[in-house]
Amino acid sequence: MPESLSITSGARGLQALVARAVGIDELASARFRQIAPELVDVFVTTPFNVTASRRVAGVASRDGAAVGAADLLAALNAGTPDIGPARDASWPGSLPPSTGFTLVDELPTQVVRSLADQGQALARQFSGPLGPPASLMDQEVIKAEGNGKTASIAMRTVFTCTSLGLIPGFEAPNEIPRHLRVSVNGRWTRIDAPYGSVYHSAGLGLSVF
Repeated sequence: MPESLSITSGARGLQALVARAVGIDELASARFRQIAPELVDVFVTTPFNVTASRRVAGVASRDGAAVGAADLLAALNAGTPDIGPARDASWPGSLPPSTGFTLVDELPTQVVRSLADQGQALARQFSGPLGPPASLMDQEVIKAEGNGKTASIAMRTVFTCTSLGLIPGFEAPNEIPRHLRVSVNGRWTRIDAPYGSVYHSAGLGLSVF
């Protein structure tokens, strides 16, 4: 039975996120988590070993269903809830926890954007045929502390935020927040940006692309 996602609000923002994810990786996967009767978190994979998500108002055909991100994008572009076949086996590992995250700190968006610019310059200088070197992507660029917790943020997480367009630019309306919220839950680190969230797990095999 084909999967579907009926959206009542938030389709445009999700469309932007999925389009960027597919632009980076045409084989990206998307997965749904029905967190309330009328709320769905839509997760997408990235080549950076980081998972991104955006919340919409709507109903998924099945909680936990995975589909091809390109199929989801086609459905969003066409304005139809019908996506296509399930691809549960293509989703790498488990989803991040839905609850239990503790806020560690809030970071100005310009700090993350500046780091991303530096990282991209280094990537162009040193990257090979397989993309940016692992040493660059694994480099800790921010260490946040607060509420008795510590969060280590690697360049791969910063890359994901900027590559998926989750951080507002100067042209964004004034009411859009200009900070990122950093939270942790066990081995998971989450960054909530104005246009979506990203998750990275320190454990092997949980968010591996």
